[in-house]
Amino acid sequence: MLKNTFSVLLVLLVVCVAGLDAIAWSAEKQRLGNKVNAPSLTVLADKRLQDPLVMITDEYSRLTGFPISLRLLSVPEVNTLVKKKETGADVAICMPVPAGSKTSLDLLQGTKTVAWEYPSMEPVKAAVLTMHPEAARFVRFAGGPIGHRLWSESSMGFTITPDTSAKAYEWVAEHRVKHTYPLTAMRMLAECGGINDGICIDVGCGLGHLEIELAKRSDFTIKGLDIDPEAKPLFEKRIREAGLQDRVSFVLGDAQDMPFPDDYADVIVSRGTLVFIPDIAKCLREVDRVLKPSGVAFLGGRYIYTPEPCKISTAKLRGIVYKSGVAGAQVISELGQWVKIIGPEAPKAAQEFQGGPHMIANRFVADFGITQGKALLICQRDTMLQQAVQQGFVNTTNLEITALYASEEVAAQAEERIRQGKLASRIRCRAGGLRALPFKDASFDLVAGVGPVLLMEKDREKAMREIYRVLRPGGAALVGGKYLYMADDRKVSTESLRRNAASTGIASIRVYDDVGQWVEVRKGIRDEDGP
Repeated sequence: MLKNTFSVLLVLLVVCVAGLDAIAWSAEKQRLGNKVNAPSLTVLADKRLQDPLVMITDEYSRLTGFPISLRLLSVPEVNTLVKKKETGADVAICMPVPAGSKTSLDLLQGTKTVAWEYPSMEPVKAAVLTMHPEAARFVRFAGGPIGHRLWSESSMGFTITPDTSAKAYEWVAEHRVKHTYPLTAMRMLAECGGINDGICIDVGCGLGHLEIELAKRSDFTIKGLDIDPEAKPLFEKRIREAGLQDRVSFVLGDAQDMPFPDDYADVIVSRGTLVFIPDIAKCLREVDRVLKPSGVAFLGGRYIYTPEPCKISTAKLRGIVYKSGVAGAQVISELGQWVKIIGPEAPKAAQEFQGGPHMIANRFVADFGITQGKALLICQRDTMLQQAVQQGFVNTTNLEITALYASEEVAAQAEERIRQGKLASRIRCRAGGLRALPFKDASFDLVAGVGPVLLMEKDREKAMREIYRVLRPGGAALVGGKYLYMADDRKVSTESLRRNAASTGIASIRVYDDVGQWVEVRKGIRDEDGP
């Protein structure tokens, strides 16, 4: 009798818990549903902008759950409707015709430039036309980091600055890619195989952001080479402010005819410059000439905001490198697009791919640009993998980190290790499960899953909902799935994970394969202005 009573109570407990979960998720779905049932946002646009705007409106809808209706007309039609105030739209987006002229949007208060066509540099203007609650936010999104990435990826060719001047470059460096310089510097130094002093040349140095990060982490004397004389005063000002003028200097010159003697530099680097050099093969031969036989060069090709017409496929770049005739040159496509030249007397370590767990943290930071606030690292265990990822976040961000482990015992061991490593001010440890995260709603700006943590869950849909729940508005999560050397019986197909994601009812979850299997969760967008 007692046994039967216990069984009944156990069943009732399970039903109650399941019911509470269902109620909680129904409330979340209702919140999302209320947003979706609101009047859709109507965007009236220049039909020449169809390619980028389809991508931008689709991504905005995916991230916010808000529907957008896109109407495409000719420029004269857009101008006429705006002047007559008969657009029937909440936002208007247009480029001038003919080039150099103005559109009707220029007459409206608050009109913003959200991109520029490349290479004509004709501005793309956007204006809010109504009091629709999403209108101003959509315009900010179109001119913000995600919108700018999509403009850059458009086959039409757009850029995110009005020109190629040093001041325009400074805006991009400060507002779009500033968080990536520490990551790039660490990657470059790792690829050098232990070379940490001597002469380092940065080809296409711009305004000195990379120089500062390299100098912080090495003993190099650094020469910043750039063809733009306008960059010199801004470069030197930044270096003086960093107190590095004794080690870092600006050199005016062309990457295709470098003003340095043979066998001069120990290391030569470049970030995102190669694709803008007219004769890449000639530049590579110059780098090879200037590089010491014991040196290493690590040169970046395209990057996230490179205009589509300027991008070079990895296959084409390999062809250019081969035809350059530079011995020891190779193209590396892991986590970026790079050309690496290894001197015949370079350290043996330079010949190996310098990836590893620390680069997982780099990926999170580079993809989302979240370096402030609070982060949750779902660790479960405390192996070298988890420890390296934690160290990577400490090195590259100012995030307050909570490391979540599967048991109190593992959490206690990790806490002692962290204390001994003098990282307790940055990392705290908790124990808990992914299906019932022990945190309040909207607790974290970033959630990172270290290792295939989702694959170990029986109820992956619930785990994904929990990750979404603890994210703050504008927050993002990236959780790893299967990896190369994982046992086949533990792997889960990308298609299966996509079905799990679809079952959650959260439109902003996506599953993709890119140097591993990943589940990305976004919770709305962060409001950031464009230029």
